[in-house]
Amino acid sequence: MIEASCHCGNIKITVPETTETVTSCNCSVCSKYASLWAYFTPKEVEITTTKNAVASYCWGDKTIEFHHCNNCGCLTHYTPTKLGNKNKMAVNFRLVNASIVKSLKTRYFDGADTWAEIK
Repeated sequence: MIEASCHCGNIKITVPETTETVTSCNCSVCSKYASLWAYFTPKEVEITTTKNAVASYCWGDKTIEFHHCNNCGCLTHYTPTKLGNKNKMAVNFRLVNASIVKSLKTRYFDGADTWAEIK
């Protein structure tokens, strides 16, 4: 079991196991957040929050909604909107133990131009 948490602990995320890769995207939003995305199905992810802890932001094609802590500001995860892929969400692995992240391969994704993996 892998646990992620925002800085203040208002948002806690648990996934059953780690992944082999994380993704660094260079789109206009992800490049500013500096997130490392690990992908799961929504059924695999457990999110626990305190009251009014989460705020959301949606941009561009409106297929994903970015969630962050209302208190400390950490970007924690994104979920699909009605327009997005209902079987895929992402957890920001910058919020898990650093030793776990170091053991994973980082994929680079060109979300700014080509929507293809960068070799």
